[in-house]
Amino acid sequence: MESFQEGYLRAVCASAGCVIARPEIDEGIDVSVTHRADSHLATDRVARLEIQLKATTASDFGSDFVKVRLGQERYNYYAVSNPSVHKIVVGLAMPADQDQWIVSSHNALSVHYCAYWINLAGAGETDAEKKDVKISKAQIFDDVALCDIMERIGQGGAP
Repeated sequence: MESFQEGYLRAVCASAGCVIARPEIDEGIDVSVTHRADSHLATDRVARLEIQLKATTASDFGSDFVKVRLGQERYNYYAVSNPSVHKIVVGLAMPADQDQWIVSSHNALSVHYCAYWINLAGAGETDAEKKDVKISKAQIFDDVALCDIMERIGQGGAP
């Protein structure tokens, strides 16, 4: 599942013109994403984003959200109100059966199912050992969404 969700993220980043890097030491960040553009206001013209990836096979297709679980330390790291580098959680809803993860044909490689994103900044810390996070299915994580996120960050805003 971990490799599958990273592949999904890599495909989205490639399509959005972003570069991803995996930190060598796990300090709560699965990947760092950067995007360089003249439109970004920072002196180096680079927008930066940190991402926590979570995959779930327990998706309720009739629901308006996907639920993922974060440990207390991870949740609190992503919920800080004024981060120096913006952060999001990306939850990938996927089939439990590995044979259903992708379908290929001469015309397409279809990935099942979909990833969604949430910005937890300012959500407040939790004392719970584990925290369930509901991610709206309206916030699909694809190349268009990532471009919009990086543009907002590049202009000094939040994801």
